Amino acid sequence: MKKIFFAIMGMALFMCGCTSPVDPTNSISARGYVLDKGFVNSNFSYYDFTKENPGCNLSGFSGREDFGRWSSEDTAVIELHMLPNTEYTARLEILKVILPDEPLEFDVEANGNVLSHVSTNGGVSFVNVSKEFVAEDGTSSLMLIFKNATQPSKYYPGNQDQRKLGLILKSITVYGYTEIGMEKTEKRNN
Repeated sequence: MKKIFFAIMGMALFMCGCTSPVDPTNSISARGYVLDKGFVNSNFSYYDFTKENPGCNLSGFSGREDFGRWSSEDTAVIELHMLPNTEYTARLEILKVILPDEPLEFDVEANGNVLSHVSTNGGVSFVNVSKEFVAEDGTSSLMLIFKNATQPSKYYPGNQDQRKLGLILKSITVYGYTEIGMEKTEKRNN
């Protein structure tokens, strides 16, 4: 089902002349019709953590490096921007975790509610977020709560880095949709 959703959204976004009121530098939006939903706005946003300004507000991360940003505390917060009332899936591209022998464990929360538990050695992780976790102004804060972030010196003797590292986040891609609803069309009688 998820593959079908992304395929439909991708086709809609690339077949339309798309504009976005959210952030024209990293987002596009298209309007289309989905059988059981009616008209929807499909939204696509890309946040690049290798850039000085990834396009979102964040805390709990180190400064920019060529490959992305390390989470540098027990908790990291990412504030994404989208259209209000958007259901979305966030695709987190994780390059590496600090732990050499075990997966990194963390919860993803929004508004104090656990949305997902992630166990990863790097790669791609997906988090589904329902529209009640998107504020009226279109912001949605994802909080990553690390269970086993650690200092590099624990695994790499001689390393003086005292930060509590968890993962390297390269990018987040957001796929979302906002239901507009069924619109009545007038049938003309000739």
